[in-house]
Amino acid sequence: MTTIAPSRTSLALSAVCLAGCMTGGGGHAPTGQPLASPAVLATIPAGVPPTLLAISPDGSRVFAASSAQLAIIDTATNAAVATVPIAPYSTAVTVTADGTRVLVASLRASSLGIVDAASGTRLPPLPLIVDIHPGGFGRIAVAPDGRHAYVTNQLKEYLALVDLTARETREMSLDLRPSDVALGRDGRTLYVAGCKEFCTTGTVEVFDTANPATNRTFQVGPGPYRLALSPDETRAYTTNLGGPSLSVVDVASGATLATVPVGVEPTGLAVSPDGKRIYVANQGQRTLTVVDATTNTVTSTFALPYEPREVVLAPDGRRAYLSVRDAVLVLDTKRL
Repeated sequence: MTTIAPSRTSLALSAVCLAGCMTGGGGHAPTGQPLASPAVLATIPAGVPPTLLAISPDGSRVFAASSAQLAIIDTATNAAVATVPIAPYSTAVTVTADGTRVLVASLRASSLGIVDAASGTRLPPLPLIVDIHPGGFGRIAVAPDGRHAYVTNQLKEYLALVDLTARETREMSLDLRPSDVALGRDGRTLYVAGCKEFCTTGTVEVFDTANPATNRTFQVGPGPYRLALSPDETRAYTTNLGGPSLSVVDVASGATLATVPVGVEPTGLAVSPDGKRIYVANQGQRTLTVVDATTNTVTSTFALPYEPREVVLAPDGRRAYLSVRDAVLVLDTKRL
């Protein structure tokens, strides 16, 4: 069998398409109608896809960033309590650790959108690094103290290091095209997943935020797209577009413990709060894969009639929220 390595251009275009090419074709939009499955507890209408998700630390709100709209969903009623205008073509949404602010990045914006999580009020955006071709910003990681954020810029190969208190931004150049970023609980250990050259092997680089010049490197599957850590931070997980697969890495040694086959275009990744399950949303295959984190094997595959994009979990792990085109599904994880 001949394997064709994904090129720098093809992977960059894939990332852009995954960020903003789900507005038409492929499958049937749910249009607010519930999916006929006992695992689906609710179907909440959302805006123009793609819809990216974040959940508040206490689990009371889910934030669904669609193109030009942020829906704030009350998880007690499974209904949107507010919709907030945002920049089109969202690439990331996250919530600060204290649950007070929502940060949104967009493909063509050169600033970080900020929304008050309680009221839905738009706060002044925070300018990111602006050069000849602004925009291209993607995934966001926020420090536990809420003072700093790290925003990827894949095409320009850097992170924007954002001081949310001083409202200042500086640039951290990288030797890879970053697709996702995560922070350890200490707020100092920074993980960046991405591609070098043709990306037949993906890369995760680890930095000390106090001294970004020092780092170590893990190898993962081709075309890593999402990155997550286990709750105890002993494992790192990436979903890989070039596999498609889930890489399981031992953080201490950097060794790959397992490469788990998953569905086509694994664009969503979440780890259960107890660390026992990994959930992968496979956009191209229209499935949600559940992986046992102890054995690193697939335990179930939940089929969908339309493309899932992202998945987030409630703090108790009993509910999963899955974005599918123009809706957010609320899933009972015990019934998957």
